Amino acid sequence: MSGFTDTEREHIRKTLITAGREHFSKFGIDRTRIKDLTDKAGIATSTFYQFFDSKEALYLTVLHREQQRVSEGFDDAIADNPNLHAEVTAGFEYFFSELESNRLYYNLIVMDDIQQLFSRADDSELESFYEAQQKTFRPHIQRWITADEFRVDDPAELFDVFRLLAFVVVGKERFKRVDAEASGLDTAHETLMKTIVHGLFVDWKQGVMI
Repeated sequence: MSGFTDTEREHIRKTLITAGREHFSKFGIDRTRIKDLTDKAGIATSTFYQFFDSKEALYLTVLHREQQRVSEGFDDAIADNPNLHAEVTAGFEYFFSELESNRLYYNLIVMDDIQQLFSRADDSELESFYEAQQKTFRPHIQRWITADEFRVDDPAELFDVFRLLAFVVVGKERFKRVDAEASGLDTAHETLMKTIVHGLFVDWKQGVMI
């Protein structure tokens, strides 16, 4: 990377990552152009490849950082809850909050960006990302499924519950586009979430095991 000092290289790399997060969140990976990113960093398009092998490699770097932030947020959300039921509820609430407020996370889980990564990114980079993603939830899910009161004992099944519930957010968005007065959707969402969390426990009534 001749022509740049170490300080300049670090600044350009950070700028590309910041610009990448902004554009990937707004447009997704397919509609983000490398030129959009290099313009932000003040470098030529060809110079991009001195910092990242591909647009997908930059996207994975952004996602790694995002995954770390989500992981820390998840840990904070479920900490210091009075019982396992409250902890699981807090975990689901945090997951939904991220999906509704974080477009990058939404695009990855709900939209087609993951397919772009499968088809274009390096296998080792994908494996590294998925390993980091699993680490976010694995210790907590493993602890949840070993509890006597927890109904699900397969971690893969519980992962899939989270993945399927992501599409509740999609449904809410579509209903709100059709009906601007659909103010009851948030309440219905809360009711649905509570029903699902309760269903994950063997017996639960009014917050007390029976």
